[in-house]
Parts: sequence; structure tokens; C-alpha cells
Amino acid sequence: MLGDTRAAYRAQDDALARTTSPSVMTRALIAMDTAACLRVDGDPGEAAAMTTAVSDRLPRAYRIGLVHSRAQLLHQHLDGAPRRLLGDALA
Repeated sequence: MLGDTRAAYRAQDDALARTTSPSVMTRALIAMDTAACLRVDGDPGEAAAMTTAVSDRLPRAYRIGLVHSRAQLLHQHLDGAPRRLLGDALA
């Protein structure tokens, strides 16, 4: 959100390294943050693909709430094919 994706990527890597349990939700949220950084860095296709893949792998009960709201926020900032790809996953 602040545009400093380099620092964000480092923080995401640190968070993954500190996550000792296989927390599905924690890892999904970190991946959503990585996707947001990819969009800021000019790769909206990869951002949409990553978010879609994360959503597809989550149990249905986990696709609501915070994960869903982050995916929707990313969707609002995309256009063209990436927007359609993520929109299909959110439907």
C-alpha cells in the first residue's frame, strides 16, 4: 500500500520463515500481500494468477472474510484479462 514493495517482500519472507505451523490462513494472507506487490510492480497478470491459485487451494470455508476482501481489493485495481481471471475466481 505504501509502494515500498522491496521492503514488503522482505517482510513477507520473514513472516513465512517465522510461521512454524502449516497455517493455511497465514500463508494465504501472505500470498495475497505478495500478489498486491506484484500488481504495484507492474505485473497484474501474475498478481491475478497468484490470487486465483491461492483461492483455488483454500478450503471453501477459508475463502471468505479477510482473504476474500483482499482478493476483492486487488480485483478493483486490475483491468483487462487479469481482472476477468480474478473475477471468475471470486464468482
